Amino acid sequence: MAMASSSSASAAAARGGSLVEEWSGRVKALEAGFRKWMAEQPTHIEAAVTTAVGAVQGAALGGLMGTLTADGGSPFPTPPPPPPNANPQAMASFKQAQALAGGPLVQARNFAVMTGANAGISCVMRRIRGGEDIQGR
Repeated sequence: MAMASSSSASAAAARGGSLVEEWSGRVKALEAGFRKWMAEQPTHIEAAVTTAVGAVQGAALGGLMGTLTADGGSPFPTPPPPPPNANPQAMASFKQAQALAGGPLVQARNFAVMTGANAGISCVMRRIRGGEDIQGR
């Protein structure tokens, strides 16, 4: 039984190119258009979009990392909960330890916050300086 070919696959084959090359070209064109649009935006819009994109990437990476290390392979194991009458400093320490360990959703949240904040701050600093640090030296 033969598989039905899509119109883009047959068009790519008719031009002598592969489907991968066609999709690669489309992705590059889309990325170039997005970068051009971002360059035309004011700083606050670029920072907001960059932060959101960074947060989505961080959430995906954190979810993946949380899934891969969900077997307890964390160097920071979750400590036992403190007693109910524990002092506030012990409770704060417990909350910090929980932030470093957890399942995929906890890791996704943590990675999203850290990656998004880093992307947003880097974007604003790049705009203020007028270029990347490495390009300026």
